[in-house]
Amino acid sequence: MNKDLLLEWLKSDAERHAPRYLSKSRKAKLNDCLYELNNRRSIELPSPLPKEPETMLRALEQHFDSKVSLVSLVLSHFFPDRFLFYRVSQLDQEILDGLAFLAEVVPGFQLPFASVGAKGLNRYLQLNESLQAFARTAWPDPKHRQSALLAFLYEGLGRLFLEKSSYNRYWLMATKAEYFGELDKHKEVQWSGCNEMKPGDLVFMYRMSPRKAITHVYRVKEAPEFDPWGAWKGFWVDLVSVGSIPDITFADMRSDPILSRWGPVRRQFQWTVTEAVPHSVYNQLLDKIPEEIRVQHHLVPEPLLEVGSSGEFAFEAEFEDQIVKRLIRRWGFKYEAQRPCLFRLGSQESRGRVDCYVSDARGPLTLFENKLRILDRELEPAVAQAKSYALMLGLPSFVVAAPEGLWIYSLNRNAHTLEKHVRGDELPAQEENARRLLLSLRT
Repeated sequence: MNKDLLLEWLKSDAERHAPRYLSKSRKAKLNDCLYELNNRRSIELPSPLPKEPETMLRALEQHFDSKVSLVSLVLSHFFPDRFLFYRVSQLDQEILDGLAFLAEVVPGFQLPFASVGAKGLNRYLQLNESLQAFARTAWPDPKHRQSALLAFLYEGLGRLFLEKSSYNRYWLMATKAEYFGELDKHKEVQWSGCNEMKPGDLVFMYRMSPRKAITHVYRVKEAPEFDPWGAWKGFWVDLVSVGSIPDITFADMRSDPILSRWGPVRRQFQWTVTEAVPHSVYNQLLDKIPEEIRVQHHLVPEPLLEVGSSGEFAFEAEFEDQIVKRLIRRWGFKYEAQRPCLFRLGSQESRGRVDCYVSDARGPLTLFENKLRILDRELEPAVAQAKSYALMLGLPSFVVAAPEGLWIYSLNRNAHTLEKHVRGDELPAQEENARRLLLSLRT
């Protein structure tokens, strides 16, 4: 891939999208933007607000508890030529991956971190310095520089380096009574979304008090659009109504053996805006929809195995946090999550991320490639991906992990061998055996 050409394309594309960001930044008032970024809750500026940049920075750092989005918004408002508004979002990792990929042609993009983080104010300041230097060359006109830079980050890098899941996704959205009328009036609505959403994804709409029920099903029409100034996660998505369904009430869900364990039900849908639905929950919700509606709209259950915690997690990261990382810690090993891994094939270069890079006191040991689900045909590509990472990192083994179980492979040069398969429900009894196996494969 010619990175110089890619960079030129990204710069041109940023100029094309810049007017949208410029228009938004000019029209919006600072207090209104702070209100949105604080998830539509009132928030005040420090009083008095210092006038000098460095003094203002430190006052904002303390007042906003180092929250990058809020601090950078205020700084960019008063000193647009010096500070970039950077919205920490679900695109944070993709943006930093993109910058690292382009560091070969823009050395300033080689930053010593893989994400900024909600309170990573010092990392933001390093990122800001790098991007400002780049922007002064890329877009000489200062009037359009910040808007072009925002477009470069969110329309360019954020989309180009975003990996969409191959799994079918299902979503829950919750809304208050003040928005019921909009749902009843329009077949198509725009709602707060998530960057993982894809066209065709199914959405269950829950109406909060006084209705307290899932009342409609929607489909995602287009990929979500990111608004750095937007409330909640900042993504807005267009939905098309599939149709109404007989109410699936909160009382029904609370008495259901599966749905009663679902997070939104346990917390009585408080703080729910938009979140993914685990496959086991989706299947259970389908059982509560009349068959004629399911057939009419092609609503079919997800295949699951009656093994371990199959279907119980909404995201790979959720499975990784609750199962894999805890397992590695119980083994007494260390891990590095989302470790960057660089591939070179001739002049071509690509970047990947190892879910968990595992080591102990002696050094590197193995890696985990974590998946939301492993059924028959899903194992082979997962093994190929994990093997490629292990080869690049010189590891003697690798593990494919999913709620359905662990697959432990040895690796000798380019040959891999399945050494042990542990079903998810067998894992508690097999933990120590699996640990010993991984240690033995290193020797």
